[in-house]
Amino acid sequence: MNKYIRFLAIALAACLLLCSCALEPSGKGEGDDTSPSPSVPPVRDDFVYEPFLDGETVVCLDAGHGFRDIGTSSAYLEGTEAEVNLQMVKLLQNKLEAAGCTVILTHDGETFPKASEIKALADKAGVKYDEEKLIENDIFSAYERAIYVSAIAKDKAIDLFVSLHVNSIEGHPEHRQYEIDYYEKNPHAEALSVLCEDIAAGLDNKTVIYADKLEDAFIVTKGGVHPSILIEMGYASNKTDAENLNSPQWRDKFCTHLADTFVAWVASFEEK
Repeated sequence: MNKYIRFLAIALAACLLLCSCALEPSGKGEGDDTSPSPSVPPVRDDFVYEPFLDGETVVCLDAGHGFRDIGTSSAYLEGTEAEVNLQMVKLLQNKLEAAGCTVILTHDGETFPKASEIKALADKAGVKYDEEKLIENDIFSAYERAIYVSAIAKDKAIDLFVSLHVNSIEGHPEHRQYEIDYYEKNPHAEALSVLCEDIAAGLDNKTVIYADKLEDAFIVTKGGVHPSILIEMGYASNKTDAENLNSPQWRDKFCTHLADTFVAWVASFEEK
């Protein structure tokens, strides 16, 4: 009888531990159109990618979600995540262009490349893709974005790809932080680590940097050989983070810091 009671006590303790782990914030947000995928869109074998070397700073900006996919939302956030992401991308675009950069947008909020257009670009560039994942509909999927950017990068060396997002975690309104992800096997991972640290150093709250393994990485960060990062600009489920995202002053400061950091980072390679 004592052994049976001891067994039940151990089992109960294990269940409680598992439940507490399940409730713990993971650091990864919900409802993300860039959800991790175990596959990587392959690039042609003879493609040698050399950013930073042509004297032109090219930044590709991606406003996460959009169109039928609104992303996350909350009672605190003014508008949907997709709307906020697009507004921040356009503000960042203006600042980068004012600094002399060439900026490419994956979409403008009104239209996005059709599957047929992406296929044509990929075929021309020699970028391989899974045709079944390029679908004509009103969703611009993470896979389609990854193939599209890899294709245009073949002709226009992209020094940096940046996807902007807003995070959320249900049941944890106290959880707030910035997060930056990059793929640990990106050919420029060491340089991206430096960039992420530089970004974090100038932000006004805790910033967690993830060097993602293949199974954890977002497809837009591992879907090519160009330097790529994904930035979560706070938690819509947190009142303070959402108020920041609603604030024109905070937005301007955040995008100014990003633009200045991107430009200085690329310049540090071009000067070598």
